[in-house]
Amino acid sequence: MSSDLNSMLSEYARQPLPRVTGPTDAEIWREIGRRRTQSLWSRISAALELPDFISEPRLAVAALTFAAIVGIVPAVMIGRAEKERRLARQSIHLEVFAVSANTIGSVFTSPKDAGGSLLR
Repeated sequence: MSSDLNSMLSEYARQPLPRVTGPTDAEIWREIGRRRTQSLWSRISAALELPDFISEPRLAVAALTFAAIVGIVPAVMIGRAEKERRLARQSIHLEVFAVSANTIGSVFTSPKDAGGSLLR
């Protein structure tokens, strides 16, 4: 059995090496140089192409989730701030500080009537 294996291995060793049909060394180094000169943004945009997101469900779900978070979180924060502003505006009533039920402006329009009501 070992003689069969030895004969097969020696026969295989005598065969010529297969010819490489891929790119040459010069082509490989040219591509390496081209990629080194590319800007960072062009490399990132090439890696994140839209067809890749559509064809890969996990990437599509992650991209949609990220887009939803980026859109919803600021909207919720702005909504809360607007609600707090509205509540603050509604809470500031100058009538609270007036002594009578008349508005503060009535002191200037008819001082006699307003002055009497302020003493009560």
